[in-house]
Amino acid sequence: MDTGAYLEFLCVMARKATMDALSLFDTLVYTCQYRLVIDPASHLAARILEWRQALRERIGVFNEAYQMPGIVLFNSELPPEYEGPLGDAIERGVDGFPPFALSLGTIGHAEDRKSIHIDVGERGTIAALRQRLVDHVRMNRRIKKLGVEVVEHPRLVIASGLKADQFNSAWALLANQGNTIQQRVSDVVLMKRELAPTSIDQHVRTFALNMSA
Repeated sequence: MDTGAYLEFLCVMARKATMDALSLFDTLVYTCQYRLVIDPASHLAARILEWRQALRERIGVFNEAYQMPGIVLFNSELPPEYEGPLGDAIERGVDGFPPFALSLGTIGHAEDRKSIHIDVGERGTIAALRQRLVDHVRMNRRIKKLGVEVVEHPRLVIASGLKADQFNSAWALLANQGNTIQQRVSDVVLMKRELAPTSIDQHVRTFALNMSA
């Protein structure tokens, strides 16, 4: 191998080593799931936690088994260093959006029978709030690149990711539960959790809705 070819070979190997190191870095980056939610009224949240405990004892682990109840607006998997910019974007998004009344209906299930939820009213208002927040969050190009998963159909999910036998058992327990509840939404809440089925939610920050433009 002549000198020129050898030097080119070394350059290629150096670039490959750098790419491998970056790939390894990306693989090893610690991330958390961030979830922006509308909290249900405290008495309803307590009831859902009781239902989830009963479901864990009856059917085992499901997606929301160890989560705090909430109507999810969006999810994002991010390294913790993006927590501050994410919060700042949400704060800008809530500015000028007024509090609103919300009705929560009866318990239903998805057509595929893999999830059970409480129906949510005022979907247009929630959709407008969600879009406003997501638009502000996606202004951060790095967060947008890492991904912001929008929940298009607002629901207060009790349990999801259910297998057929889990659904049948869960529906037998929950089908006749629940009634219509009215509450006022005056803030949204940012939660985070580690990426493990039994991870516990951590409260990050509460953002008050306000009418100041």
